Amino acid sequence: MPRNAAARFLLDLAVHLAPSIERQAEEVSSLLSSRSFLRQLDLGTLDLFVLICESGSIARAAERGQLAASALSKRISELEHVIGAQLLERHARGVRPTFIGEQLVQHAHGILDGVERLRGDLTEFSHGVQGRVRLCASASAVEQFLPSDLAVFTHSNPDIRIDLHQCSSRAVAHSVFQREAELGICGSCDEVAALQSRAYRTERLVLVMPESHPLACMRKLSYVQSLDYEQIGLRGSSTVQATLNSVARQQRRSLRQRIEVDSLSAMCRMIECGMGIGVMPLGAFQALGERCLHAVELTDPWAIRALNIYALDFKTLSAPAQHFVERLTMVERSGSNA
Repeated sequence: MPRNAAARFLLDLAVHLAPSIERQAEEVSSLLSSRSFLRQLDLGTLDLFVLICESGSIARAAERGQLAASALSKRISELEHVIGAQLLERHARGVRPTFIGEQLVQHAHGILDGVERLRGDLTEFSHGVQGRVRLCASASAVEQFLPSDLAVFTHSNPDIRIDLHQCSSRAVAHSVFQREAELGICGSCDEVAALQSRAYRTERLVLVMPESHPLACMRKLSYVQSLDYEQIGLRGSSTVQATLNSVARQQRRSLRQRIEVDSLSAMCRMIECGMGIGVMPLGAFQALGERCLHAVELTDPWAIRALNIYALDFKTLSAPAQHFVERLTMVERSGSNA
């Protein structure tokens, strides 16, 4: 690998991981600045402290950590000096964390997980991986478009790894704001308003039902026409579900919704069993290959939705992420010109 490419990878990696690790450490004590805290914090001692809290005994933790109990006690005393508070209290069966100790354990897991990710990234770098893109996307994007787009991209860029996490649109926005993901892909919602966006794909929502359902004879319909029938909802902060709830409120109706599920595939299973009807993207319905179900086009304006790529600042993305965005938006441009 060229030296400048290696240097760019390490710089991108450090920029991405540093805020996460620093944020976890900063919250442990408001009395210390984050950089001062990081300089004084010994990660090995932090790992041993977690081991003590998990085992409930300094002696057992020392045995598992392969060092003397007295040496471990000394290191915990030094950690308490750095924190400026007592972290452990003794009881009849061993030790347990104080309130501050419990807070430290919670944040320590995040810090140590970040270090482990760093180790894994550097290991990948030594084996030829030149970059990584952390992507958070809605179920709609994952079910319809991303599988084929990711397959094309990774085939052309085998040295770039894509870490994909699926969640709701609101969680996508949160992940990008918190720098847990460089990029997010989802439909529009209030939470993404402050993020920069690029067009990705357009989806059409349809009403899915058994072939024997009374509405299955219709070619098109408005969602309001379905309110007399049992519905299958999506649990959580789904923007589609929020839209359906809003439509029902505007009609001064309540959704006849007995069941909520976590995924579009689960929704199809419920509909197939006659539990109700449900709204989902046409592409997802087709991808799931539900032959015994029927989809009717919705005429509502909100049934045609844009999926966008979101970032805090596209200009400051890592080189692999910028290349990834360029490839995805190229797909949208070619589709628009077709």
